[in-house]
Amino acid sequence: MIRFLFAWLIYTWGGLHRYFGNKNRMVSEYEHAIRYFAKAYAVDPTFRAARLQRAILLYRELGRHEEAINEFNALLNDKPLYCSALLNRGITLQEMGRFQEALADFEQYLQLPDNNEYADEANRFAVHLREIVKDLPK
Repeated sequence: MIRFLFAWLIYTWGGLHRYFGNKNRMVSEYEHAIRYFAKAYAVDPTFRAARLQRAILLYRELGRHEEAINEFNALLNDKPLYCSALLNRGITLQEMGRFQEALADFEQYLQLPDNNEYADEANRFAVHLREIVKDLPK
């Protein structure tokens, strides 16, 4: 329990840096947030939200897609039906132009029972990706 509370405190500090980064568009704040999220996860490896937030910052704010994919893969290896990791990995793959892999992630996400929060977005992504994949050379 103490381990989780300490990890949560570190995670919250990382969240503050993310907020400052969003507010001021400062890459250095995002880098601080990434480090704190990594520390929180290191303190408590069951604290998946910290690793997820790190991965999201890596791709969304810093454009470090490969690192983000590695984080999402690690999360999904630990918990194969982790909806948030699957959805965000699909978005990252789509941004990287890896459309077939992204489509597979969105289709898997849509099959999960607890995907309701972003099902509409995932479905829209999947519809567009099906069109793109259909037109790709084989």
